[in-house]
Amino acid sequence: MSHVTTGWYQAILVDFPWPFRVWSKATGSGRSAESHYSTMGWEELHAFGEQLDLVAANDCALFVWACRPSQHQAFSMVDAWNERQPKKKLRWSYKTEAFTWVKRTANGKPATGLGYWTRANTEPVLLFTRGAVRRQARDVPQVVETFGRMRHSEKPEVVHARIERLVPGPYLELFARRAHAGWTCLGNEVTGNDIYYDLALLAQRRSVEERAA
Repeated sequence: MSHVTTGWYQAILVDFPWPFRVWSKATGSGRSAESHYSTMGWEELHAFGEQLDLVAANDCALFVWACRPSQHQAFSMVDAWNERQPKKKLRWSYKTEAFTWVKRTANGKPATGLGYWTRANTEPVLLFTRGAVRRQARDVPQVVETFGRMRHSEKPEVVHARIERLVPGPYLELFARRAHAGWTCLGNEVTGNDIYYDLALLAQRRSVEERAA
């Protein structure tokens, strides 16, 4: 059963703990997500839209970090959410690749990974919307560049600022690795809780606020 609510977060940034298959367990397992944190299975990800409905506003911009080799599975995941959503106005629509993260070394050279066919150097943030989302600024750049090595799965902080310029809040980040000013940030490394527990608390708080209004 889909949990359909009015919600209140108008911009949501998500860095899902994607399952990721490496070419060779002998040579690639140390670089896989599973060696750094617990990942979610595709069945669980395909059902996660119901969790978003607990906290997402009817008019909402959803920013999803994706992996190039499995980017098509991110679209399949959102399609699964829409199939479970009985209300057409609350279904997600793909708009564009909002941001392209270009990684560079400390001296400015491309920080290339092993890749699959070509040497990997970028990560995308996909933008999905539902309802009527207002764009606040027309000059927000797509390309995000960082210099120097970052922790595994760590993402550039500038993305938050660009989202704030692009669309109105309130702002929510899921599977966050650190707190960010002006945002509600949920993730085991921030709250110490399971993501489902934290989302249930948010939904409960919203319900209390709505009854008191």
